[in-house]
Amino acid sequence: MSEAIAQAGSEPAEDPSGQVSVRIDADSIDISIGSFWRASIRPEDLSGVILETVNTVLLSRLEAWGKSFTDDAPSAPSPPIPSPAISANEISDLVASADGDVFHRNVNRFIDTFSTQLDSTLAALTERANQVHRGEDAQSNVKIDLDSRGVLVGLEFDPEWLRSADGGEVTDTIRASMSKARESVTAATPSVPFEGTPLAEYAEGIADPVELIRMLTRGS
Repeated sequence: MSEAIAQAGSEPAEDPSGQVSVRIDADSIDISIGSFWRASIRPEDLSGVILETVNTVLLSRLEAWGKSFTDDAPSAPSPPIPSPAISANEISDLVASADGDVFHRNVNRFIDTFSTQLDSTLAALTERANQVHRGEDAQSNVKIDLDSRGVLVGLEFDPEWLRSADGGEVTDTIRASMSKARESVTAATPSVPFEGTPLAEYAEGIADPVELIRMLTRGS
């Protein structure tokens, strides 16, 4: 499915005038404005046309994602899956060699922390997911808003500047603002999902059962 979406996103979409072109790759949105855009699009309508064209590309990718369920999906190497028997044996060995009191104390602390901090952790994750990241060029002629996934959700032009800006200038300024917005998204995206939340100390263990048992049997 990832390959199908990537292939769908590699082809740009254009608005009916052919003056707005949008290409979405795996982690970026590239917007190009044609030299004769002003002959077809009113300056006050440009942001709406761009957002509509972005939505056209996103819908195309969604269709490709759905189509991959019924068509033969492109072959892609699957990541190696660890043997359940190996994990089970490792967990058994860890539990068998653990200090019973330490293990019991760590399990109780884990359950208590998880139950009391779950609501605040979910609230922090929800707040993070709902963040809007703004980027703008040095002159604030273009302001771009991306959501936490890097999807374009807002676009604002300085109306005075836009009245005289040519297509190349608009394209370059959009790209500069987009780059700033992406930097904000990257800076706010943690390396592990629970980083920066009350359950951060258990993040690795929640994702890996063996690591969780190591955590619970560790200590003195």
